[in-house]
Amino acid sequence: MREFVFTVEYERGVDEVMDLFIENPDLHSKTMAIHATSESMWRLDRLTGPTEALEAFDEVIEQATRCNGVLGMCGAPVVEWDYEVLSETPNGRIVYSCREEGDGIQSIPHVAAKHIGDGLLMQAERRGAQNQWRLLISDDDTVSEIYEEVKDSLSDGLSLSVQRISEPECWLEEGVSADGLPPEQQAALEAAVEFGYYETPRQHTVKEISEELDIPNSTLQYRLTRAEAWLARQFVTDTLGTEVEERVDPEKLEASA
Repeated sequence: MREFVFTVEYERGVDEVMDLFIENPDLHSKTMAIHATSESMWRLDRLTGPTEALEAFDEVIEQATRCNGVLGMCGAPVVEWDYEVLSETPNGRIVYSCREEGDGIQSIPHVAAKHIGDGLLMQAERRGAQNQWRLLISDDDTVSEIYEEVKDSLSDGLSLSVQRISEPECWLEEGVSADGLPPEQQAALEAAVEFGYYETPRQHTVKEISEELDIPNSTLQYRLTRAEAWLARQFVTDTLGTEVEERVDPEKLEASA
């Protein structure tokens, strides 16, 4: 299987929902599940961000689902759109949506479903002006077909870039894994949690924990600092950020396919 990662970038004013992401850099959306056929698409998305931005998102989506003139990403008319907030907190949402598009040009999930067929697996992530898509595809011919149709179907103000076509990566690394953390740093974190270092108020200091473990205070502090930095990078990479990689030249894509 191959992983096809590409991004659609929006100009301001092209799409009301994406304008919210452009105006609120801390607003982030990532699919928990997404499925599509040639007729319909349904998905679960986790949104995180400032309370004000999420409230504005709620208003925009509620208006959009009631409007008969809504267009899909590539300009196809949306003939039916169901939307429901399944879980809500001040800084997060889990939302369900299901929609059907009319005849003509279709949005990316429908294009992918048409070319991949049964067994379609995909992910989507929105931040800022970018909506990034990841597809699992069995052959390069399908990659080329999807790329060409999406490129030709984009509405004005949208641009397409390809990040990579490679062996699957993100599908195998979902969530924070401790595999890349050295054993001594794992042990330091476990001890810090056990002794209440991360509780509020803090139950023990680094010095007190190091004395219990019979290791130098500076050594334990170093291991905790390194482990915390690793966890922070993992969290941002796996949970918040879209991939930032060298863009693939479309001519090279077509040649490889």
